[in-house]
Amino acid sequence: MRIYSIFNIRKEYQSFIFGRERMLLEMVQSTDKVKESSVSMELSFICKPLEEANVNQIFQHIQERFPTTCVAEDTLKIKHQIKGEIKLKVRKYYIEAVCEGSRMLDLDLFQTLGQVNDSFLAFNTQEAECGWLKPIKHLAY
Repeated sequence: MRIYSIFNIRKEYQSFIFGRERMLLEMVQSTDKVKESSVSMELSFICKPLEEANVNQIFQHIQERFPTTCVAEDTLKIKHQIKGEIKLKVRKYYIEAVCEGSRMLDLDLFQTLGQVNDSFLAFNTQEAECGWLKPIKHLAY
């Protein structure tokens, strides 16, 4: 089982975070209770809250892309006969994705979310993985 936290990074901070994703991952991995409130404040500063209208648009796009989805309470479940299952739960600043099965289904989800919003940055703290769902582009002068 893999658990991803998918944050909606504010546009104005993307260039600052680009190249520093590992530092942000280390901050997110912090389990120290004293640091936890500080981390929450920092995340609220660089992340855009997921508003209900945006969440509905995201879920609608996912349901169009994945034919076997169902909503149970506050969780969207995606099932694929061969690839596995994903459970999505929306938090204030991130989407939590619990994935079981093939990583190919994870990639399908990331590709779908990248089409909806180009500001998503995903973290898998258990396996120390992180990355932009749709890589941002920078101009070189």
